[in-house]
Amino acid sequence: MGAPIPLETWVSGPVRATIAAMTADPWRSAVLDHHQDEIRAELVSAGAAPDRSTLTLYLHVLGRAMDYIGTTAPGDALPLACVHDTGMDWFTVRIAAACQLAINEGLAA
Repeated sequence: MGAPIPLETWVSGPVRATIAAMTADPWRSAVLDHHQDEIRAELVSAGAAPDRSTLTLYLHVLGRAMDYIGTTAPGDALPLACVHDTGMDWFTVRIAAACQLAINEGLAA
């Protein structure tokens, strides 16, 4: 399965552009905040804190799930619907929210 990608790599990668686009638009910013709140609530209900190791694992699982949904064979990837009228799929929104949560928690710059 491989070692998880470090949290800093997630936060410093292309997701920065996604976060910037979301925070620049009031609706998308509200969606980003909503998903951060959902992630935090999910972690609390599981007895986990939004710390470095938990968010790294959370992002790792999201990334692996995306790997299984996507494929290199043309026409074989599952279609991902856009959510909340953002023009982005759920995985993109959720990864951006997890990275923004890490930034807000002071776990990454």
